[in-house]
Amino acid sequence: MENFVVALDGPAGSGKSSISKLVAKKLGFTHIDTGAMYRAVTLEALRRKVDIENEASYQFLKDTKIIYKNNKIYLNDVDVSEEIRTSEVTNNVSTCCKFAYVRDLMVVYQRESAKHGKVLMDGRDIGTVVLPDADLKIFLTASPEIRAKRRYEEITIKGIEAKYETILEEIKLRDYKDSHREIAPLKQAEDAILIDTSNLDMEQVSNKIIELINERLRSMENYMDYELKKLRVKDQVKGTVVQVKDKEILLDIQQETEGSMYLDHYTNDKSVTSFEGLVQVGDEIECEVARISNEDNDGHRHIYLSRLHQLSKIAFQEVLTAKEKNEDISVVVTGLIPNKGYTVEYKGNRLFMPLSQAPQDVKIKSSLVVRIMDVNETRKNAVVSRRVIEQEIYQEEKSKELDEIHVGDVLTGKVVKVENFGLFIRFNYNQGLLRLNQYAHTFTKDITKLVAVGDEIEVKVVGKENGKLTLSRKALLDTPYEAYAKTVKVGQTVKGKVANKLPFGLLLALTEDVKGLLHQSEYSHNPNDNFNDFVKIGDEVECAILKLDAENEKISLSRKALMDNPWTRVHAKNGDIVDAVVTEVTENGLLVEALGVDGFVPANEALTENQNGTAKDYYNKGDQVSCEVIDVKPSEWRLRLSIKRIKEKEERKSYEKYLESEETTVTLGDMFKDSLK
Repeated sequence: MENFVVALDGPAGSGKSSISKLVAKKLGFTHIDTGAMYRAVTLEALRRKVDIENEASYQFLKDTKIIYKNNKIYLNDVDVSEEIRTSEVTNNVSTCCKFAYVRDLMVVYQRESAKHGKVLMDGRDIGTVVLPDADLKIFLTASPEIRAKRRYEEITIKGIEAKYETILEEIKLRDYKDSHREIAPLKQAEDAILIDTSNLDMEQVSNKIIELINERLRSMENYMDYELKKLRVKDQVKGTVVQVKDKEILLDIQQETEGSMYLDHYTNDKSVTSFEGLVQVGDEIECEVARISNEDNDGHRHIYLSRLHQLSKIAFQEVLTAKEKNEDISVVVTGLIPNKGYTVEYKGNRLFMPLSQAPQDVKIKSSLVVRIMDVNETRKNAVVSRRVIEQEIYQEEKSKELDEIHVGDVLTGKVVKVENFGLFIRFNYNQGLLRLNQYAHTFTKDITKLVAVGDEIEVKVVGKENGKLTLSRKALLDTPYEAYAKTVKVGQTVKGKVANKLPFGLLLALTEDVKGLLHQSEYSHNPNDNFNDFVKIGDEVECAILKLDAENEKISLSRKALMDNPWTRVHAKNGDIVDAVVTEVTENGLLVEALGVDGFVPANEALTENQNGTAKDYYNKGDQVSCEVIDVKPSEWRLRLSIKRIKEKEERKSYEKYLESEETTVTLGDMFKDSLK
């Protein structure tokens, strides 16, 4: 027989490792100590000081080499057979064993090792998990006290100090952990042969196991010669239910004995807990031969049946149909293939999900809805993807969110990218561009000094076109004019520096970013004041605020509002006679001071018709004269006077007295004698 596999299980300290080595040596079998492999994993985890309670911490196994050969265990090519037997490793190895990621990785190596030759493999779940179809299963056990004594003697004989009581407690704790762990707990396989080694020495136990192996080999050889010619493993059969139990049914398959089918070989549905009400006597079931046992003491053999393969075929047809209809299916993640992807199961079919098509937070034993991407009918395999579904969901949510966003909305997003031209802001699913000139009302030279990736920022949507969002932060901020308007009010006195001289006034900088206009008409009450002659760029001018329009960024200023206005006291009217003092004589007339303000006597109002020459011939600066008001407008600072009219009135009076009586004889000489003197 080319291949024969013995699975030997048992609790810690039962002697299975030592006995397995001895039996394998005597029979020429290959011995594989799976416990040593798990201990090596634990040793490496402790050396790396990772969190051994966290399954994700064992990713280091991708780059770790563990080999068991010649009855020694090598960790990264270094013999660690002694190091893996320390108390620290012993106390923690159960923790390492409980993780699916670790066990799945080890089980793959262990099953591959058992495919060739005659193999004896020992551990704590070999017959139940690693090699459920082993040709012979043995379960070694002994009382905790006996196992503690053996371990104590084994340690002390090497010169290592130890306490029996401590070892006993450790073994009891180890038993509890092994039997209560969620994944592959320690238990005896249903078809395993129990051997209690409490009162047997190593030689006696090994001889008993050798006897069992030889018996099984002989029976299998005889069976292969005759019985298997009638019915073979994986043969397709149709059976009629003849008996229904809670967890088992018996079927008539036209053999010398009925076939037995257990519940976990009838359905993959874990929610089904009993055959009662599920099947009835007389039902026909298509199934296949899963295993045929050797004859028992009465010469009978047991035939174990399963319909899972039939279910798998039906399910695979569903896979093909789902692929054709582009429908999604629900699978369970069963394992990890390092650097490649995940194995997933669909109703007994093992499918493959590449890493690139898997979600980031995938967990072993978790359920996923996936899309079938490719099917290989020959190999009965398929490639599935969760990523394409997530992308569709993402696009749906993105479109939904985009539809709910409108121009004018105020949103809070996160900065995902910073460029020299602006920021990319992401919301839940969409992102928009906040250009540099929309960050603030003032010029931003280096945005990286103000914002970093990951910062949250409140923005206003100012544009939405072709699925792209244009954003603004400054739209939510006060403009410099709005901010300034909150600090001042109309009528308030402010100071500004001359930023520019315009033909019609001065532009004053009130702050770095706020400017106001001082119109030439508001520079002085005197319209003749030439502001360009009195100020230069950079001079500070004190003004009052006349108008404040922050929305349109317009501020009107007045300097004259802060000055005394003598024109408010001018109440003269045309025809009034006033006294004046000549302040300047020009070709155009006389500049005079009257009523406390500046007035003007035009040249044609300064001389009478009898006076020849110009005003300079008759008047000097400082002369006091009487004038008649001929044009007065205080609001425009205008006062025009006439000397000529006063004199003409005086002359008229001088000759009107000669005309008072018709009887009086008056000559021309009499009329003008006074003026000719």
